[in-house]
Amino acid sequence: MPENGELPVYPMTVRDEIINKTPDALFNGSSVVSLIQSCIPNIKNAWAVPSIDLDAMLIAIKIATYGKDIDVSGVCTHCNESSDYVIDLNQQLALIGRTQYQKPATIGQFEILFKPLSFQEINATNQEQFNEQKLAEVLPTADLTDNERLKQINDLVLKITDGTIKALSASISSIRTDDIIVDDAIQISEFLNNCSTQIFNAIKDAAIEKRNASSLKPLKFTCSQCNKDYEQPLILDLSNFFGRSS
Repeated sequence: MPENGELPVYPMTVRDEIINKTPDALFNGSSVVSLIQSCIPNIKNAWAVPSIDLDAMLIAIKIATYGKDIDVSGVCTHCNESSDYVIDLNQQLALIGRTQYQKPATIGQFEILFKPLSFQEINATNQEQFNEQKLAEVLPTADLTDNERLKQINDLVLKITDGTIKALSASISSIRTDDIIVDDAIQISEFLNNCSTQIFNAIKDAAIEKRNASSLKPLKFTCSQCNKDYEQPLILDLSNFFGRSS
């Protein structure tokens, strides 16, 4: 970290742009790692970057490369008309909040201290969810007997459940109750597997709330056709986000 506490951000190179248009590199996350380490060279291992910082980093790289203004197409949720807008990425960057992970969440008799997932962890989770979604899409029409299909569906449900518990466990730093503090990953996972549904859902909601505090805020537009206001998410799709227009 430089003495002034700010990481310098440099524009993308031609090599960066080529890598970020490669489907395999986009899917496995290596393009994001390469991009961050190229444009923010003070970061030596982008796999370890907290996932809550990714949006801010990608927007900063976009600004350094092409400037603050980008073109965005919006579809009105009231009249379904499409309009083009120009948004200021500096404003979007300023709207990203800071998540306070030092303060625990109190859930029942437990104090849960959370931590952000690394990019490597969130990327692995996203890949698992993608594969599970594809399997769920093909199962109804797969050439299987009813018993085989039912078994596959049950296995998929268990796999999705295990993945949810695994991701939630990785986002917990410690659990405290009375004078006991548990910070062992295996014990935290066991606790999540055996706690009540009410406690589990409360912990999951608290983790999501922490994560959302530092996520991109939706874009706010006024429709040019019906003059009504609507919101639309700003999605950082690397395959087109790093073109001159998005």
